[in-house]
Amino acid sequence: MQNRITLGLKGDVNFIQSRLYNHPECVFPISISKDETSGSVTYIYFDPSDDIFILDQYVNVVAEYIIDRYENRLLRRILDENYPDFSSVSKREILKNIECFADDPEIGYSARKKAVLLSIYDYLKEDTTMLIDGFVAFRLKEYEELLTRLANRMTEQYVAQKEYTEFIDLLKYFVNIQQHRPAMVHIIVSPAGGYTLLDESGEDITARCFADFIDGEILLTEEAYDDLLISVLITLAPESISVHNSSSIKNSELFSTISLVFNGKITHCNGCEICKL
Repeated sequence: MQNRITLGLKGDVNFIQSRLYNHPECVFPISISKDETSGSVTYIYFDPSDDIFILDQYVNVVAEYIIDRYENRLLRRILDENYPDFSSVSKREILKNIECFADDPEIGYSARKKAVLLSIYDYLKEDTTMLIDGFVAFRLKEYEELLTRLANRMTEQYVAQKEYTEFIDLLKYFVNIQQHRPAMVHIIVSPAGGYTLLDESGEDITARCFADFIDGEILLTEEAYDDLLISVLITLAPESISVHNSSSIKNSELFSTISLVFNGKITHCNGCEICKL
């Protein structure tokens, strides 16, 4: 057990000081002093005594402090190095996706914090004085590897979201330029998969609409039915859509896409006379 652990910090001293003093799990004593001869470094001293549990608490707070203070700038640096063609605005949007991976077992917050904790313990086996800036710059390789993977995943998600938005906008454009638009189309969702389409007068127009997209009588998979449905709806471009037997919908993503394309023009129902068909 080390007799004394010293942390040297530049800036944000009040932040970690308050963390150490106010953290609900930290009941250990610390002392703080300013060394005027070493620039603006403030030293925080901690005597773990013989209690390894107290040392674990202390290291845990230090790890949280490192993540809070440095993670965003490390991620930004990784994005600058690996994705130089992305604008600053795009990189800010990418960083907003970090919460989407908070619970990821490989790159989530817990995994990243564990990597920092292990690095701190490894360091304290060699030295009891840690300058945080230098530690982050040279002793967190595994943590930085996780951040690189996280940055790549966030970027992939950002690109996918952007492409999906552009896809929706394109579908909206095709809908808006259609002429001779029917007033209403009813979609009856089959529990077994597939869809029946009715026009505003209740006439079944399924075969006629689908015939424009398939050749002859072929056996369609559920995925093919989904693709056909959105293609038919884009071609028809109805003023409004009523979805019946909504509780039988299996592909919720498909109907989310339809809702985005036909924004405000879709109603859902589970009990009318058409639903009973």
